[in-house]
Amino acid sequence: MDVKVEFHAIDGGDVVVVRFPFKMRTLSSAIVGGGLSTAEAAVIMQVPTNYTDDAPERRLERVCEQLGLGKEAVGFMTAAHVKKVFSVSKEEKDGAEAAVVATAGLSNAVVAGEMLPMYTLSDSFKAGTINILAIVNIPLEDSGMANAFIPITEAKTSAIQELGARATGTTSDAVMVACPEGSTFKYAGTATNVGIALARATKKAVLECLTKNGDGPRPTDYVMRLEERGVTFEDMWDAAQALYYPNPDWDIAKLKEMFESRINALRDDINVNALILSAIALDERGEAGRLYGLPRAQYLEDPVHLLADEMIAMALAQYISGTKGLFEYTRYDRKKPGILAELPPFLDDVVAALIGGIMSDIYTRLLEGGK
Repeated sequence: MDVKVEFHAIDGGDVVVVRFPFKMRTLSSAIVGGGLSTAEAAVIMQVPTNYTDDAPERRLERVCEQLGLGKEAVGFMTAAHVKKVFSVSKEEKDGAEAAVVATAGLSNAVVAGEMLPMYTLSDSFKAGTINILAIVNIPLEDSGMANAFIPITEAKTSAIQELGARATGTTSDAVMVACPEGSTFKYAGTATNVGIALARATKKAVLECLTKNGDGPRPTDYVMRLEERGVTFEDMWDAAQALYYPNPDWDIAKLKEMFESRINALRDDINVNALILSAIALDERGEAGRLYGLPRAQYLEDPVHLLADEMIAMALAQYISGTKGLFEYTRYDRKKPGILAELPPFLDDVVAALIGGIMSDIYTRLLEGGK
């Protein structure tokens, strides 16, 4: 499916024009030319991040006129840097061809149906949008064009989640489907050739856009992931203190400083991260009922035949502080002070191992006169 892409500068802003091979039927949620229409091109206009306008369609219509498109265009807006994030992807499945043009940013990512994050309501908020323009070579009925939105949207969400974002899209996403005039095909869902081509092209284009925009995977260390799970440094220190036998020669403030220093030093250790993050991942699967061989109801009871949690924890404690670390881990695991009593099966063990291993290491350093 051949499409021609042009970049223009109008009124100090960048504009992308996607020209179709011929006049096509369109169905879209666009600002200009939305709903069912016909068009020869689509326009994506870049606007300032703080852009507000009670009638944005008027400005877009003027841009379309300046480009000589008149009313034969579908118009979109975005705050994303179009030249930077613009992507085109083409796919074919058994004669069904799809070309997808996308611009994307995730600064206002949301999970559909959840309350909007407060930052999206701020005057200084920088909006991001995922615009998807899909052009196919198959004449679709009206219902088929509407059906095509399903593989496009599912593929978009798949791309977002593959990059590690907890989101289904943004608050201002827009979609267009364009096809030749006629009404040959009624369906364009995920089981159809055209739906498969659309999904593949959409996912590839959105992934490329988001990566260009810096919305790609951001590795998080174990401290950040523990915080996401509600386990803070203070929680761990409170649990550590609960089983500490006071030594008059040791200053408690110094102990806390050493504990925090060791926590932070281990953030760069791949093995510590791997063990703790694996425990978190296993808990998330268990909570979702996706641990094979252990139904969710049994998982929540932390059954005695579940040994993998303790095996991971023992490996962590021993890695941090050798055999002494194992003994301290066992103490914390049995007593489960503070936050440890509130954590799920895998996490309670690895956090106990982390605390026990670090406290054992601190005791050894102090007893041997080290720092």
